[in-house]
Amino acid sequence: MHHNPNKGYGAALWSGIKAAQYDYVFFSDADLQFDLDELAILTHFVPEYKVVLGYRAPRRDNALRIMNATLWNFLNRLIFGLKVKDIDCAFKLMDRQLVQSLPMKTRGAMMSAEMLIRLQYKKVVFKEIPVSHFPRVEGVATGANPQVIVRAFKELFALYKSRLGTIPRLQLIQFAVVGIINTIIDISIYINLLSGTAFFPHHLLMAKALSFLCGTVSSFFLNRYWTFRKRAVFTANEIVRFYLTVAGGLIINVLSLSFFLSALSMSPIIAAACATVVTFAWNFLLFKLWVYGNQ
Repeated sequence: MHHNPNKGYGAALWSGIKAAQYDYVFFSDADLQFDLDELAILTHFVPEYKVVLGYRAPRRDNALRIMNATLWNFLNRLIFGLKVKDIDCAFKLMDRQLVQSLPMKTRGAMMSAEMLIRLQYKKVVFKEIPVSHFPRVEGVATGANPQVIVRAFKELFALYKSRLGTIPRLQLIQFAVVGIINTIIDISIYINLLSGTAFFPHHLLMAKALSFLCGTVSSFFLNRYWTFRKRAVFTANEIVRFYLTVAGGLIINVLSLSFFLSALSMSPIIAAACATVVTFAWNFLLFKLWVYGNQ
């Protein structure tokens, strides 16, 4: 089977799955990073399980690809509740009729994630098995290509809009609105400190720290009572978790911005937008599940 012109990994994978004729479908990459003899390990768990997933243990890729995969798994867990160790591990064994019946929409890097999301939506139980993984010796990885990343994000949000997402859209919107409000508070207080006092124009870092702190206070209460609807009296432990999350978000923002600028050579505006998305996802997930409790 051949696509002319090249339609990408996801389209090739789906064409192969649709053309399959036997009871189970197995697929793997041709870059020699897997031991195909380990297919026997997966077949040991059928027909008890209709979907058996390999996960790379350990993964023999560079730090950049591992970081990409970690963030991708994080996003899919946040948005779709997908609880899989290694979403894009190309070592999967699945019931043919089951997977062929899926109403797949994506054809890019979101392909594996969408299959698992739709299977999970059908209440299919996954069996996850560790498989060997070897350093790449053939082929060129395309996962860090900016066009591939942009297409993956487009497909991810299109899939979310199809009602497969597990997070209420109103909650996401409210969280974003709170972020805008906090930014306005931060900037307004900073400007007033510089223009309304004689002290702070000579201590800019102190002024910024104070204005940022005021913004975080509003964030704590607005998200607690409005976004996540928590009514119990807040505790010191909750405040500590909140500020640990905020500090982590700042670090994530700086690291991801540096990554998008240097490793992927994105323009400053696109890199800043991508870093904002990553930081937004980090803050939302931890606020929802850790700071304020599982809502």
